[in-house]
Amino acid sequence: AALEAGCNKVALGHHFDDVVETFMMNLFVEGRLGCFAPKSYLSTKQLWMIRPMVFAPERDVRKAAAKNGLPIVKSKCPVDGKTKREEMKQFLRERERGDDGFTFRMFGAMRRAGLDGWGYPEKQQKKS
Repeated sequence: AALEAGCNKVALGHHFDDVVETFMMNLFVEGRLGCFAPKSYLSTKQLWMIRPMVFAPERDVRKAAAKNGLPIVKSKCPVDGKTKREEMKQFLRERERGDDGFTFRMFGAMRRAGLDGWGYPEKQQKKS
């Protein structure tokens, strides 16, 4: 549909909390270090997938949506709220209560390691 509309990018709504949750789920559930990429090129479709909200915490996204009267679409998934992601969300909330800044440090560690395209742009340019 994007290509038919003359677009070469599709923006997804993943936010900061999604990034940290995914990183931690990959570590704890799959036993690997990784996360979805902030941008990725789908060569078979000649299309970029971008995630422009990855630096925005979920609470800020919710506040902005409420302030601007944007509709919130409730998931129709029958297991919504009963998933590994929800367990990780709860784990991170508890961790954050006892250790302020925990999620930001996890995000920073992922970026400093340069996992899956998450490295700092200025450091990536120096490597070239």
